[in-house]
Amino acid sequence: MRIDEDGFASFTIPVDDVEAEVGTDVSQIVAEGNFGPSDNWAEFGLTMSGDVATGVLGPLEPGQYYYQITADDHLTVKDPTNDTSVQSEPEWSTFFVDGDGAELLADAPEENRGELQEFTYRSSVAHEERAALAWTPPDYDERRREPYPVLYLQHGGGQSYRDWVEVGRAAQIFDNLYAQGKIQPMVVVMADGNVDDFTAELHRHITKAARRHLNISRDPEQRALAGLSMGGGQTFDVLAERPGDFSHVGTFGAGRFNHLDDLPVRAINAGTDLFRLYVGNPTDIAYNDVHGAMAALDEAGVEYEFDGANPDAGHNWDAWQENLIDFAQRLFQEPPFEGMSPGHLPIDEPFETPPSGTTPTPWVDENGYVTFETTTDFADAEHVTVWANWGPSHLWTRVELSKAGDRWRGTVGPLEPGWYHYRFIVDMESTKDTGNPTSVTSEPTWSQFLVPGESARMVMPVPDGQGGDVQEMTYTSEVADERRTALVWTPPGFDPDRAEPYPVFYLQHGGGQSYTDWTEMGQAKNILDNHFLDGNLEPMVVVMGNGNVGDFTTELLENIAPAAEEQFNVSSEPERRALAGLSMGGGQTMQVLTGRPGEFGYVGTFSAGYSGDPEALDVEAINDGTILLRMYNGNVTDFTYDSVVSTMETFDSVGVDYEFDGFFEGPHGWDTWQYDLIDFAPRLFRS
Repeated sequence: MRIDEDGFASFTIPVDDVEAEVGTDVSQIVAEGNFGPSDNWAEFGLTMSGDVATGVLGPLEPGQYYYQITADDHLTVKDPTNDTSVQSEPEWSTFFVDGDGAELLADAPEENRGELQEFTYRSSVAHEERAALAWTPPDYDERRREPYPVLYLQHGGGQSYRDWVEVGRAAQIFDNLYAQGKIQPMVVVMADGNVDDFTAELHRHITKAARRHLNISRDPEQRALAGLSMGGGQTFDVLAERPGDFSHVGTFGAGRFNHLDDLPVRAINAGTDLFRLYVGNPTDIAYNDVHGAMAALDEAGVEYEFDGANPDAGHNWDAWQENLIDFAQRLFQEPPFEGMSPGHLPIDEPFETPPSGTTPTPWVDENGYVTFETTTDFADAEHVTVWANWGPSHLWTRVELSKAGDRWRGTVGPLEPGWYHYRFIVDMESTKDTGNPTSVTSEPTWSQFLVPGESARMVMPVPDGQGGDVQEMTYTSEVADERRTALVWTPPGFDPDRAEPYPVFYLQHGGGQSYTDWTEMGQAKNILDNHFLDGNLEPMVVVMGNGNVGDFTTELLENIAPAAEEQFNVSSEPERRALAGLSMGGGQTMQVLTGRPGEFGYVGTFSAGYSGDPEALDVEAINDGTILLRMYNGNVTDFTYDSVVSTMETFDSVGVDYEFDGFFEGPHGWDTWQYDLIDFAPRLFRS
């Protein structure tokens, strides 16, 4: 796999290698990792073509990523093109996206790097020889008279003592913090916590072995203990069972707090300089546990600090890395600030979802968390995901649901305001969410939901009675030899008998779609209504016709347009007519522009290019007959990207006048095309 300078990850997975590894032919390959909302686990489908499975994902936010390759839902393999490794997860690979916000995770200059060393010890608790890792600062002096303060840093369930380094980038975090003077000189010990009695393991073996190998303090004032998830629960056990052994204690996303009914409160408060709790947002499985634990700690009188719920991350390494960065700066020195981390939130109440069986679904709360639940039809399924446009730049990624009785359920978020479309994938079969009453005519398995918010105002419905009307227009298609239907939007106050015909905008759909898609998926009515009410739109009629025909130019000029002129009082004058389309419809628009220049004064192409002969272009007729030619496209994940780049080069070379809106940060999908329409429509029939 490859990462480009803009943060796009390109996967090229040899199918033969995957099939050889799993021992069978496969029909589906995904890359699954921390690509989902809140940096949670999600599947990104790859396209199988010939002997490779490929896909481009991004742009990804700067940071650390970890993933595996999975075939046919259950057959996991390591990416053969990536030589990184994770000891506890042999199928995992990692990669790092450099950039703003991830500076503390980046490799420090060689001279600023501490040393990682491994040491072994015999565990009578686990009855085996074990290993641990230690980070020492660049100027570490094993003979220093004053022993170093020490942080014992524990991993989570199913992980190993190497995870904080191989996935969490702990070495880079400490290197950078130390180089910037933000932490005290200290040693960090990362040991194996996979044992039934961690308190005994820690005191009998880990701390003693660490002191044998390292120049570290045994003074509780100079010792800290922290852990993530399971390791956070173990850390709390140590605090409750051996209060005062560690002066600084941190729990990162801990979901287990034992002893809450019988805590040695006085000993904890007297022996602990810092006890700080961390957790992610409501998608963190520990969220409600931390809320409940804080209530119990408050009632008992335990002194602690809460970092606040991280709004951007769930139960994952992105959250735990931030936790470590904050916690390390509070050890053995004055803290960088008091209270919660900037942007973090209090937990005023537990996160609760509606009772099982409540319909319709999904449930969208006021903070953009969306909970899905299936019907009981899939009680015997083995793998159920929700596949939706919530990935990086609105790419489709799949989030796995969990079995809950005879249903499947899961929460995703927080999602940015806007419309989302999705389908269930049940054991590799696309399935409609029958609990959702929405439907998409051209995509029978799709459903939709809206996350409301100011940034999505242009695609949200206007108050009842304030918008325009959408009605059907039927016409005879001599090209398709059938009676056909179009949808027509008319503005508020539309007068069919107005002396001056209305300007008209013909808006076309893409391949595999139909005349219903611009209203059902593109939210065209909402966009046009909002623009009109805002005073941004010239009163016009918008016709959304059926473009599924071999000769679209003839269909438009001899069937659709004449029907609209007859039924809706619209103009036939070129300067009062506009044409735009997405994907296939954009290609058809380009054909009309180049084949019949001057028929439409305003032309827009959404994710479409020109593939004809440059010498065949009547440049003078195109320029003279076109008031506005404006082109739109998504980013490199939009498969028309290269075609549009080539089109602009062609137009530049022959002198075709056009405008280019720039590459929208979206794929070949409705988020991109909604934006295109929002930008294009107000430019029509105005100076």
